[in-house]
Amino acid sequence: MNNWPNGKVILPIEKLHDHLRGKKIALMMNATARDNDGAALIDVIPAYTDVEVSFFIGMEHGVRGDLYAGDPGLQSVDKKTGIPIVNLYDYPDWRPPVEPLKTVDAVVFCAQDTGVRHWTYTPWMLTLMDAAAKAGCEVVIPDRPNPLGGAVEGNATEEQYRYIELLNGFGYPLRHGMTIGELALMYNETQHVGCKLTVLPMENYRRDMSYEETGLPWLPPSPNIPTVDSCYYFNATGLLQAASISKGIGTTTPFQYIGAPWMDGQKVADALNSRDLPGVFCIEKYYKAKYIAEPDVLCDGFMILLTDKKAFRPVQFQLNLIDVLATLYPEDFVLDAHYLAVPRMGTADVVDSVKQGKSVMWLEEKWGRESAEFELARKPYLIYE
Repeated sequence: MNNWPNGKVILPIEKLHDHLRGKKIALMMNATARDNDGAALIDVIPAYTDVEVSFFIGMEHGVRGDLYAGDPGLQSVDKKTGIPIVNLYDYPDWRPPVEPLKTVDAVVFCAQDTGVRHWTYTPWMLTLMDAAAKAGCEVVIPDRPNPLGGAVEGNATEEQYRYIELLNGFGYPLRHGMTIGELALMYNETQHVGCKLTVLPMENYRRDMSYEETGLPWLPPSPNIPTVDSCYYFNATGLLQAASISKGIGTTTPFQYIGAPWMDGQKVADALNSRDLPGVFCIEKYYKAKYIAEPDVLCDGFMILLTDKKAFRPVQFQLNLIDVLATLYPEDFVLDAHYLAVPRMGTADVVDSVKQGKSVMWLEEKWGRESAEFELARKPYLIYE
């Protein structure tokens, strides 16, 4: 008996099989790529007798999700299926190579998005489209839900900060509110990519759905995104990955804890709570986790508690968090302790304001305008109500 919870939303796997019949293909997928019975697509599709799978394309964490972030130790052959793996870490800027794509009719891309711009899998999808356009092969995307729903927040990435170590992508906001299929359609047309693109839509999906409302099980796309709520925390604290604080990495709740040995967690929590930010409450939390380069350091900090996910505005929360830390700890809090700080943000405005001793809250209005402009620009590419 199959006890896999079949949700209200139906993933387009049967449509995918119909579309691939008689074709020689490649698969660019991670461990979240499953059919509606829970089976891994990299096992299901090679079993089709009318589809020839030539090779897999290996991204971060490996095709079966068994590697840590940034670990380049991908196998050259998948042990279970015997299918060769093209390791993207072997190529300049980790971009999909054109030559292997010339040998196939189509590449299927399937990986769960977090709804957050600085997420490597989605820019990888876009670079695949670039390579496929040059190779003359098709890209097929069985669409997936956006776990953050359809709301838009944050700044659009400035041109000079796109694709640095696969951060960002083209000029869409930090919280874009689109599915990967919709983003692909928008990228293909607005950036004049010329990719032969097929997006297979989900059934019964609405843009305002929470992930829980889809009825689909959540499969962690990364060790640090273990739950659906992790996507909200990632959107609320992820820009601080280059800062001189702990982001809860090494705990069971990454991105939900923020702390440091020099921090007064109660003071920070009180300061954030006093701002009456919607859908969230913060409490003090002591914990041990990785702090900068040192493991297992005792941190005083705070824990983010979501009280209303649909009301919560994670990007708004993040700007307020940066503002509070920069105000309370101007010496200890370093926002750009790593070179990827500014590229991850897609703008130098935040770091520059902090260094100048200026509140970052002026960006709330600027980013609001950019979000509103994007909402209008994305309309022609939306598949779902």
